[in-house]
Amino acid sequence: MKIMKTKGYWKFSVRKILALTLVSLITVGCAHPISVAPTLTNIENGSETRKIIEVSVGYYISTSAENLEVTTPGGGGDNIRYYPYKDIEAAYKDTLGGVFRKVTKVSTPTLRPDGDDKLDYVIEPTIVTNSGGSGFFTWPPTNFSVDITNRIIDSTGQLVASPRVLGIGTAETGERLVDHGIAGRRAMEDALSKMRASLLESKLGQKSTAAPVSTSTTPLASDVESRLARLAELKKKGLISPQEYEARRKVILESL
Repeated sequence: MKIMKTKGYWKFSVRKILALTLVSLITVGCAHPISVAPTLTNIENGSETRKIIEVSVGYYISTSAENLEVTTPGGGGDNIRYYPYKDIEAAYKDTLGGVFRKVTKVSTPTLRPDGDDKLDYVIEPTIVTNSGGSGFFTWPPTNFSVDITNRIIDSTGQLVASPRVLGIGTAETGERLVDHGIAGRRAMEDALSKMRASLLESKLGQKSTAAPVSTSTTPLASDVESRLARLAELKKKGLISPQEYEARRKVILESL
């Protein structure tokens, strides 16, 4: 039986096609907001007995870092945007709490001699993220990376350690279409699990007969130069905007 296509049917079909095309054109190149906040129960605390280092630490995140919105590539030619420091903070503090006896958020990157907190160290994280998507028609990322460097300052103002970890997260098509930030969350969780291990290996609070850490600024300057070089490379490749480059650069320089 031959189905006759009426004039009204063709008019409806053309309108539908035009509407879908318009939606596609509008969304191409967008920066879609996502959350990459990690799930606490997914962070690996180690199979061994929970270890606590008997020291008190404060962690410092500057206001500019807290408010930093980052844009990185997604799929289909689109970008994603998120707040890495805001998203990670609750899990970051919880991870520190699984390593050290006491954890407090502080308002300055150095210990105050007249402070009432009686802290032994201040830890300041620097977070660098990147992402990508293999989907041609879908924007949620299929891969995500989180690079965390923790600057640890003791009560004398010396840099005693700066452990660095890299977390990786991936997602299948079915997962990321339902949960757009799942690759990012997995990368955050992976980074924090590795961070816990790196902090335990740093052996903070243990007495050492070795010579004291040099107060020279050379290692710190080298670390900052490395971060700025990586940031400049992201800008050169067009993975971040000039505005985002300046915002991230400010955060790195403020860590000095």
